[in-house]
Formats: sequence, structure tokens, C-alpha cells
Amino acid sequence: MRTTLSSFAPAFALTLAVALMTLCGIAGAAPRAPAAQGLTVVRDAETGELRAPTATELRALRASPVTTTREAPAQPQAVTSTRGESSAVLGERGLVYAVVKRGADGKLDHHCVDGAHTAARILDQSAPAAQGASRHDHR
Repeated sequence: MRTTLSSFAPAFALTLAVALMTLCGIAGAAPRAPAAQGLTVVRDAETGELRAPTATELRALRASPVTTTREAPAQPQAVTSTRGESSAVLGERGLVYAVVKRGADGKLDHHCVDGAHTAARILDQSAPAAQGASRHDHR
């Protein structure tokens, strides 16, 4: 007697279906964890680096009524000109600022940053190194 693979197919399909229904039932009955509220970081006053808050800082942040979460960016608005040309008004979201400062040695220090606030912060710094800036060559 010769057994072929096709003779096992119905039994295998039934076993697979029962296993999947069992797993789906288990997954549906499992308690769901509450959604995460996000990551909390603080900027170190001495180094300027981002780090995890201490227990005291975390309690103070959670007790504070001020929220610092960002709202979702507005969707770009499509604009059609009188000549039929289409464009989109992106707003601040798509802008990259090039900030150039002259260092203590007289050389120009170039930074590319996102947002007017970050650009202003770099201009206000006395040190040429800036947090959150990226360096690249324009060739």
C-alpha cells in the first residue's frame, strides 16, 4: 500500500485550523497591557545630554500640570495656482536651517538643524559645538 502526501492533506488542514483557532482564542482572552504613554527624558544641566530622569525628577515631572507632548503635525495643504500648477504648503515641518557661526579660531562652523527654535538655540550658544545638529559636506 502506497501512501501519498495528498492523503494527509485533509487531516493536516484540520489540525492546522484547530491549532490556529486555539491560538486566536488564547490571544483574544489574554489581558492587554495599557498603552505606553511615551518616553520621558531630561536634559542634564551640566553636560546638556539627554538622559533618563532620576526618581525625584520623574515624580516632579508627573506632578507638573504642564504637558510637553507634541501635537500631530498638520497635513500639508494642496494649492493649485491660476495656471494649474500644484504645490503643497508644508509649513515649519519640512524646513531645515543652515546655521553658520565663526568659532574662536576664526573658522566657520556650519550646522544643519530642524526648526527655528533649534537654530536660535545654536546662535545663542557661545560654544561652537551644538546639540542636535548634523554635519555634512556640500559638494
